[in-house]
This record gives sequence, C-alpha cells and structure tokens, in this order.
Amino acid sequence: MKNVNTIGVDLAKNIIQVSVVTASGKEVQNKALMRKKFAEYLAKQKPGLVAFEACATAHYWARQAVKQGHQIKIIPAQAIVPFRQGHKTDRNNALAVAEAANHPNIKVAPCKGIEQQGMQSIQRSRELLIQERTALSNHLRGLLLEFGVVIPRGFACLTQHIPDILEDGENELPESYRPTLLRLYERFCTLRDDIKYLDKEIGALVRQNETCRRLTKLEGVGPIGSVLIFANLGTGEAFRNGREFSSYIGLTPKQYSSGGKVNIVGISRYVANQRLRAVLIQGARAYVHKMKEPKTAKDRWLWSLIQRAGYGRAAVALANKNVRTAWALLTQGTEYKPQLVA
Repeated sequence: MKNVNTIGVDLAKNIIQVSVVTASGKEVQNKALMRKKFAEYLAKQKPGLVAFEACATAHYWARQAVKQGHQIKIIPAQAIVPFRQGHKTDRNNALAVAEAANHPNIKVAPCKGIEQQGMQSIQRSRELLIQERTALSNHLRGLLLEFGVVIPRGFACLTQHIPDILEDGENELPESYRPTLLRLYERFCTLRDDIKYLDKEIGALVRQNETCRRLTKLEGVGPIGSVLIFANLGTGEAFRNGREFSSYIGLTPKQYSSGGKVNIVGISRYVANQRLRAVLIQGARAYVHKMKEPKTAKDRWLWSLIQRAGYGRAAVALANKNVRTAWALLTQGTEYKPQLVA
C-alpha cells in the first residue's frame, strides 16, 4: 500500500465525512457527502486504503469498498481517540481515522460477510425476544404480587398459573385489570412461541452451515455458541493466531507490568466481546458440571484442573481452549477429533 492515498471515513446515518491523506501524511481533502454520493465517491477513487471506525454500517460500507477494489480497515473507536486533535467534530474524526489506519500495529476488527451478519442478526433478534419475555414475566409477577397473588419462579409456572388466576373470581384481582392481564399473557405466549421458532431456525442454519457444524463438536459449544463464533471469527484470517482471537473475546488475563516485573490479573470485565464470552463460558460450565469420567485427553486435563482450581476457573479455561481450537479449525479447514484415552 505504498504511494496510495488513505481515505478516513466518519460514518453516520445520512451524512458521511471523508478525509483523504496522501502517503506522505498530508491531508488533501476533507468533506461531507450524502449517503448516495458516498457510494459514487468510492467508485470514482483510485484503489487505495479505506478506513472506517467500527460502528453501525461499517461492515456494509467496507464490503462496498472492497467491491470497488479498495483495501479496508475497520478500526475500534477506542484506538482512534488518541489520534484526534482538537474538538470532537466530523472533520477531526475522519482525519483521525485516516491517521490511525497508517499507524503500525494498529488493531483492526474483522470485516463480516453477509452470511455472518445474517446469522448474527437472527441471534440478536432472539436475544431481544428473550429480554422482552423476561421483562414481561417480571412485570406480571410484580403486579400480581400487589394483589396477594404469588407465582413460583420459572416461565412454566407463569404459563400454568395465569389462566387459573383469570378464572378465579374469589381472588382480589380487580375486574378492570383482568382484560389487560389476559392481553399481556397472550403476548407472553407469543414471545415464547417466537423464541422456540428462532431456536429451530438457528438449529437448521447450523446443520446447513459446514463451519458451524464443525464448531458444535467442541466441548460445551452448542448451536448458539457456534453461530456467534462464526459471526465474529469468519475464516479466521483477521487474527494471527488463536491466542489473539481469545484476547479479542476477553478470555485471556490482563497484564499490568512495569520495571521487568510481570503482573497478571484477572480477565477484563468490560474490554471484551461480552456476548460471545458469556455464551462460551456458560456452555463450558454446563460441560464441566456434566462431566463424570474423563474419556479424552482434553477431559483428563480438564478434570485435573477442576481438582486444582475449581469448576469456575476450569470452565473459563475450557472456553479459552475452545476458542483457540476454533481458530485452528477455521483457518486450517480441519475437523475436530478429540484424542481418546485408553
């Protein structure tokens, strides 16, 4: 990418700011474009490096830039902040993106393909429905408790008890609220059915997608985990090794070292892909607690770790190992074959 211009892009819904920086580091253009004009602008530019801040629509525009022969970089927002000079404006942001793109060893986010984003969108929609179901369940329980009606924990108990509560004319539930309760109960049932439908759809997509199918063979990785790994990892080419991908998710410990002293602390609570990490650790916990007798070399390692460090740390370690194995599977195109012990 020598002797080519770098185009830094500050994305927004309708107005997009672009900053063009030459190979010598001189800014020759900084202007705002409408959304349709920006697509034409990319087509007219000579092939170069187009850098985007990792935000909404970044992956879409990155794919459009690739179609026009450009190389692309999607840079996390926290990596761009040190390069911004002056106030936070669209012009300064676009220039900061261009300067960050040419900085050595800058960390970039992998560009997602259409299939990856499609599967990720289904999973995000499922999470939204689950959150709505939980919120509605808590809402119903809280209001009914005000009338002395107590429902045991669990969605099944809620589904079982509300029809009886509606038919019971001797409880203190006012007649004016019963139609509203019925409507909310029907909405709860609809959410339940929609979640079941999306679960079946995700299962079918995993069976059709060879990459996700291979990932489900890992210990503690189910359909949801495989979809999220595929959506974030893709072909794995954006990461140099499995350890880098594990660090990207947030499964490796933080380091705070100085003066030659290495100080390793726990995993970061905030700097991570919290959605994927939570699913992987939850699946690993289920596998760890279910395991009774080691059948493979990996199980033997895991069982030994459980005895030394406990179930919690063993689950995190298993999730970390699964992520590194997943990177190797996708970059090498191999199948996961656990080594059985005699």
